[in-house]
Parts: sequence; C-alpha cells; structure tokens
Amino acid sequence: MDIRQLRNFIQIVELSSITAAAEHLRIAQPALSRQVKALEEELNVVLLRRHGRGVMPTEEGLRLARRAKAIIEEIDNLAGDLTGDQRLLTGTVTLGLPPTVAEILATHMIERTMQNFPEVKLRIVSGFSGHVQDWLLRGKIDLGVAYEGQKSTLIKSQPILLEQLFLIQPSTGAASSDGIPIHAHEALNQPLILPNPEHGLRGRIDAIAHAEKIDLNVVLEIDILPTMLAFVERGLGNTILPLVSVITQIRAGKLIARPIVRRTIDRTLILMTPLNRPGSRLTSGFAEFLTAEVHKLVTAGQWPGTTL
Repeated sequence: MDIRQLRNFIQIVELSSITAAAEHLRIAQPALSRQVKALEEELNVVLLRRHGRGVMPTEEGLRLARRAKAIIEEIDNLAGDLTGDQRLLTGTVTLGLPPTVAEILATHMIERTMQNFPEVKLRIVSGFSGHVQDWLLRGKIDLGVAYEGQKSTLIKSQPILLEQLFLIQPSTGAASSDGIPIHAHEALNQPLILPNPEHGLRGRIDAIAHAEKIDLNVVLEIDILPTMLAFVERGLGNTILPLVSVITQIRAGKLIARPIVRRTIDRTLILMTPLNRPGSRLTSGFAEFLTAEVHKLVTAGQWPGTTL
C-alpha cells in the first residue's frame, strides 16, 4: 500500500466508477483495477462492489477511503508546513464553531480565506461549545471557537472577544422600550425561551440566576436559533442573547434588544488549540488570521463586543 494507491482509490470512491477515475487520473483502466485488486489482497477484504453503472464501496471500502483521505491531508499539510513561501498557508483546516458564532463568522471566514489563502481548504462544523471542545480533544477538528466554560489541561484557550448579553423581546407593543436598560433581576424574571441546559449560554444564565436566587421561568427550550427567534417574534416569550445574533431582526423591526444592567451578563469567546498533538504552521497561522478577522468585525461595528 502506498500514497499513490490511496489517492487513486479515493478518486474511484468519489466518482463511483473505475472508468471515470481512470479518465480523470489519466491511468489505464486495467492498471487501476489491478491497484484495487492489490489493495484487496493486501488487506484481505472486499473494497468495491461492481454493478451496471459503476462501483459502490463496501463498508470496509468506505472506511479505507475516509482514513486514507485524512492521512493524505495530513501529509499534504506537513509538506506545506515545511516547504514553500513561509508567508503562504496551504492545506486543510477544520474549524469548529458554536451556532450563534457560525451565524456571523462562517460565511465571512470562508470568503476571507478564499481571498487571502486560496491554497487553504477551510471546513467548518457547528456544535455547542462542549461539543467543539470534545471534537478538538479527539482530533476531529484543528481549531475551535467556543464560549468560555469547562477548562481542559489539554487545550490552550486564548480569549478573543467579550460579548454583553441583552434581553431580546418582540417589537410588538414594546418598540418604545428598544435600547432601554433593564435590571438583571427583572430580565431574569421574564418568561424566557432558552437553549437546553447543555448549551454554554444556558449554563451562563443559569449560574447568574442561581447567584441572584431567581427561579427561571423557561417556557420553551429550543436549541435552533432561527426557531427560537421566531417564537420570540410571536410573543411567546423573551430570550437572552448577544446583539450580533439578532442584529438582522432588530434592523427589520421584528425584535428589540435591551441592555441588562445592575448585574451585567456577559460571556467570553475563546479560540482553542489542542495541546495533545503537535501544532503546525498552518493551524497557528490560521489561528492568528481568524483572531484578526474577529477583531476587524468588532472594530467595524459588525460584531458588538470588546476585543481581548
């Protein structure tokens, strides 16, 4: 088994055809078929099932293709890390983001990466902060952005942004209150629509409510941001979110945002890098790029917050 065989096998799986892969790779079809046969004999498994329209990978074939792709990407990243113009980044970066952050940052980072680092392939996955941290520890992602919470000795955390949270209310009948501060005690006593307790935002709100000796009145638990905001718009409850999460609805006059005072509710956004595996020039360079882009959004007023 060698890298060339693995690259060719991945191409066969992606195209579902040995013939199409042979044409794409400019290799004779019999030679490509012999490579597959050699892999099957070496591994003692069937990797492909033939049918009238091409081939379909077996479970073992899919597993080989996934593992081979990860190995080849790591090799490509290693080559880019050691050679070429040190100002340029090449390779694949997988970035984990919480849903509220992905709303503003995912599209922006993809566009900016394409402009500044055309040789970098950026993958973005979204999940709760705890999930992002777990993916980072298990090597599923290269970098993670999350809200500060449970710490790990295997993760380096760099604060990049402090966000103030606001009470978000429907605009109907409350437009005159837009922007008017509300005491934390009053805000936490509202009927609230919040994420489930596993969500970092919910944990932050629960902790402050506990400190204030308030029993939260959570009328709905919803983890999908657009759905949560839709129910707030209908007047079924209020929610507590950073301003960036609702800026579009506020500008459209559908929601209002009220600063929470007397006990400010805020949270810190952090950039996480793993300490349980070697870093690379690609990940460290991209981490600096991402931090700079977040700070630019804050400076431009597109992401309300304080840079850290």
